[in-house]
Amino acid sequence: MFRSRGESGDEPIRRAVFEFVVIVTGVLVALAADEWRQERQELRELNGYVVSVLDEVRDNLGTIQVIKSALTTRKLAGLETVIAQLESGDTTVDDPEGFIRQIAYSADTATPWFTYSRFEALKTSGLLRLLEDDDLADSLSSTFQAPQVLLDQVKLLQGDYPIVVNEAIPASYQAELNPLRGYSREAAPEIAIDIGAKEAVDLIHQDRERILRLARGEAALATAKWYALNRLAEQFFGLERQLAERLGVPSEASEILTGAMKVLPPTTGNRD
Repeated sequence: MFRSRGESGDEPIRRAVFEFVVIVTGVLVALAADEWRQERQELRELNGYVVSVLDEVRDNLGTIQVIKSALTTRKLAGLETVIAQLESGDTTVDDPEGFIRQIAYSADTATPWFTYSRFEALKTSGLLRLLEDDDLADSLSSTFQAPQVLLDQVKLLQGDYPIVVNEAIPASYQAELNPLRGYSREAAPEIAIDIGAKEAVDLIHQDRERILRLARGEAALATAKWYALNRLAEQFFGLERQLAERLGVPSEASEILTGAMKVLPPTTGNRD
């Protein structure tokens, strides 16, 4: 190999090393830029998922508050009325229709209607790993697992009280007082031919001892459900605040609570 005049033997080596360093540096810079762009894209996608999960959390939180409030204002109050009446041994009821309503409320079996699809989409995307450096990933997982864990324990206390009570409620009252009435904007067709409220109250008193025993068990169920819903509310409230803080938006926890109270179904009413 020939060298140009005046070129030392080490010069080609230095030039080759320099060119190699330039090429490697260029490749590394390109890779770093590509990784930076990818990270930025993942962060944008993650924020999009976080926004949708925040909406889902707020929906679930509103549902919890509606059911919890209905449980407090209707079911527990109905159970208190029914147990007091049956324990007294008095077969005379001044307001038979009102008593039928209370016993129907006492058998309410409504549970929160949770949604998980947006959280599941976040998990499937693989972007949940970007939240592992803070507490948010753990909060998301534990909060969305909590309903199944807690409500499954509540189910273990469920007895035959709702079945027995609904058998005693006149069919003509079901369109108004059926436990699923709150899920529909439209009332079901009424079944007009049946016994009246007074006859139904008489039948309930004839089976007083069994219904009273079942009502006490239902009180245990209702109390357990209240504790479970209260815990779920705390979980979702905390997660809502964490997500809102991450996105830099105001928390709507208090507004959700107020709104949930406004959509509660009425506790009293008069039949024509």
